[in-house]
Amino acid sequence: MSVWIGVSPPSTLLQPLACALLRFTPDLALAPESVILMDVTASVRLFGGIGALRTQVRRVLLAFQGDPATVSVAESWASAWMLARNGRGGNALTPRSLRRAQARIPLAVAPPARPFADWFRDLGCDTLADLQRLPRTGLKKRCGPALLDWLDRLGDAGVVPYPRLEPPPEFDQALELPDHIEHAPALQWAAQRLILQLCGWLVSRRQDVAAFTLLLAHERRPHRALPADRLPAGDATLVPIILGTPAHDPAILTRLVQEHLARLVLPASAIAIRLRATRFQDAQAPSLELFPEPGGTPQDHAQLLAVLAARLGADNLLVPAPLADHRPERAARWTPLGRKLPGGQAATLPRPAWLLDAPVPLALQGHRPFHGTPLRLVSPAERLDCGWHDGRPVVRDYFVAEDESGACYWIFRSGAGPQWFLHGLFG
Repeated sequence: MSVWIGVSPPSTLLQPLACALLRFTPDLALAPESVILMDVTASVRLFGGIGALRTQVRRVLLAFQGDPATVSVAESWASAWMLARNGRGGNALTPRSLRRAQARIPLAVAPPARPFADWFRDLGCDTLADLQRLPRTGLKKRCGPALLDWLDRLGDAGVVPYPRLEPPPEFDQALELPDHIEHAPALQWAAQRLILQLCGWLVSRRQDVAAFTLLLAHERRPHRALPADRLPAGDATLVPIILGTPAHDPAILTRLVQEHLARLVLPASAIAIRLRATRFQDAQAPSLELFPEPGGTPQDHAQLLAVLAARLGADNLLVPAPLADHRPERAARWTPLGRKLPGGQAATLPRPAWLLDAPVPLALQGHRPFHGTPLRLVSPAERLDCGWHDGRPVVRDYFVAEDESGACYWIFRSGAGPQWFLHGLFG
């Protein structure tokens, strides 16, 4: 069974809304009289069924229109178009539900019947169900074959005669605000519309966005009515947003934009907002793991860092970065997120998860280092002989040691001396 969804937004929202709805199916077409038709036959199971898919489409419409919108679902594109043009939505997935829908849809919805509206009114024919009951021979003789062909298409799951909507090669969309906005968080609703368009564009191209920029135009520039794709970037506030890991989920992008706008102070009232995708890449295949990874995936960790950087500022979020120094206490330093230090490489030999601030001397018991229990060396020595260039030389032999319970420690002794020190603990 084919499943078609039809929506009829205002003509000014037709193109932006169609771009946002590409997230649900690539088989989307713009039909006459401001109707969007979507073949979601292959998407129903992916989005959890017809009811769940319809609910998600309604949420997208609500973000664009600001009020509850009707969504029509039918077995053919013509029935979906008919229900969408009626303005009340509904379902027509079975012959019975299609007949019920025709009983409440006025005759004027059928384009071939409009030139004969007065004649049908004199006959007492008000709905499409009334039209279906008229003799087909006389109807064809009086109105021509176009009306009968249109009625036959209502129950025929044929190929839609309109071309598929093709996404543009780049994403750069703008939206003029209905009023001057003085506080950045109030721009969230406008950014949400642009994000939904971006996500539809990404899904249709099978890509993820890694970075994008919000441009906020202010009222201090001379305001002229310009097409959305020609809103100037000069004298605008730039809000660059970098994702921890590329994504196309509107919830992730919306969260990042919300965090950035919450910290932004506008220099003047904003009159337009523009979103430009600056870096994107091919989408990654979904994980095929049966059980979720404990503690979250690396992508979840990267997204958390991106949210924290947006909330606290990238300079206030510190991450460890390796330095080109063999001494453990000087082999890393804390650096702001995204700022790389040259010359550092992570160690390839075993290193403890917890490095002590200062080495702790260990007692000896039977010529063996002692930490709660006697320690047994389980690795060969790793000699460190460095630091002569900055006046802080060290000569150490590091070992991995294990106690009687199986816990591992990182210990060393200085040169040929008998004293042992504890420097780190393995997880």
